[in-house]
Amino acid sequence: MKIDFQFETKHGMFSDALHFPDDQTPSGEEIEVMKQQRLANWIAIIEAPPQQIVETSLEEGGSSSQEDITEQPPQE
Repeated sequence: MKIDFQFETKHGMFSDALHFPDDQTPSGEEIEVMKQQRLANWIAIIEAPPQQIVETSLEEGGSSSQEDITEQPPQE
């Protein structure tokens, strides 16, 4: 079974689908929770700050590397 769904958000339209085997149909409440989880995950990706990648090169004959300098929240 396939359930298509859409949400209009401040970031635009979010469209997705849930797929279930024919013999495993969740309840309406479980389906709504799954839809909201998908939406929340998408919004988290859209609103996440972009990672800053700084490319550094070694002296002649060396190779270059990339370093992720994204600020990380303090660990407790």
